[in-house]
Amino acid sequence: MTFKAISASRIFDGQDYHVNAALVWKDDTIHSIVPISDLGANIEVEHFSDALICPGFIDLQVNGGGGVMFNNDITPSGISTICSAHRKHGTAHLLPTLISSTPANIQQALNATEHGLQDKEPGLLGIHLEGPWLNKNKKGAHDSNLFYAPTIKELELFHWPSQAPILVTAAVEKLEIETLQWLLEKSVTISCGHSNATSAQLYDKLSYINGFTHLFNAMSPLEGREPGVVGAALNSDSAWCSIITDGIHVHPQNVLLSYKSKPKGKLIIVTDAMATVGSEQLSFELDGEEISVKDNKLVNSNGSLAGAHIGMDDSIANVISWGIPENEALRMASTYPAEAIKQMNLGKLHTGYRASATILNSNYKTQSVLVDGILY
Repeated sequence: MTFKAISASRIFDGQDYHVNAALVWKDDTIHSIVPISDLGANIEVEHFSDALICPGFIDLQVNGGGGVMFNNDITPSGISTICSAHRKHGTAHLLPTLISSTPANIQQALNATEHGLQDKEPGLLGIHLEGPWLNKNKKGAHDSNLFYAPTIKELELFHWPSQAPILVTAAVEKLEIETLQWLLEKSVTISCGHSNATSAQLYDKLSYINGFTHLFNAMSPLEGREPGVVGAALNSDSAWCSIITDGIHVHPQNVLLSYKSKPKGKLIIVTDAMATVGSEQLSFELDGEEISVKDNKLVNSNGSLAGAHIGMDDSIANVISWGIPENEALRMASTYPAEAIKQMNLGKLHTGYRASATILNSNYKTQSVLVDGILY
């Protein structure tokens, strides 16, 4: 296999910027970043003028895309459609996210993910199970009839993929410490979400929590006499927080507050995207209920928010326009999510890392995406 390269006026490698440079890779692994003038004649190169090459975006919460909801098409084919749709918005890698469902569907989703990984589906990293181990008082668009607090024996009935990152969003106040410990021993990443916990309920469980899902949304709020889940999330230096930056789910000022409050590397952009992203379809069905795009937001029949209608590139453009530095915004979409799920060969354009990158124009719109050495 010959060396290949992409070049641009700017490359951000996850730490530093390179001007008029090229990213060189062989097979599916990054070789180097070199000045364009140093590229050998035998290297296949594609140049992107007035562009920025950065580490490939990683989205930890993708419910659907391309007209497909993962809940409605729990197959490797459904995953493929979702991954393809999100590449249009700069996402190189993602976790297809199963919204609260039955144990049978959970196992089907785990199986589909394992098969997709075995078939090397481009962009598939693992899986995110968002529920059904949630709090009915913070159910959002989830079907609370499906909620339960799993025992270790019930969790042992699932066949868990051994080689894939697994992210679980749970209302940790509903789970026993022994259950949380069992999940961690299975290398599951635990994120607190759809939770109505008080600070007292969270106190003994914070050490078992890796992160918090879509900060501010579907969690007990920060109040003067009760920190709630929001306060615990902002006050934890060890746990990361994911946040939706469509300007609808969270006010821009609260995004900036979170950015100032969390230690560097602990705030992560997610889309929480639904089937409408990367599709001309403006509505879909979830648990027998129609979800529609209205005024650029997704709502159910009651007018409640039900996921987001946004891609990663627009999410990054938003936070930059709100005042977060470009390099930090790019890391929030690549380096930090890679670290959150322990994918230490992604999130930077360094020698030996997987050859995955996102190419953006001057307005942060996606021009192309490199996934494990293949340019889309």
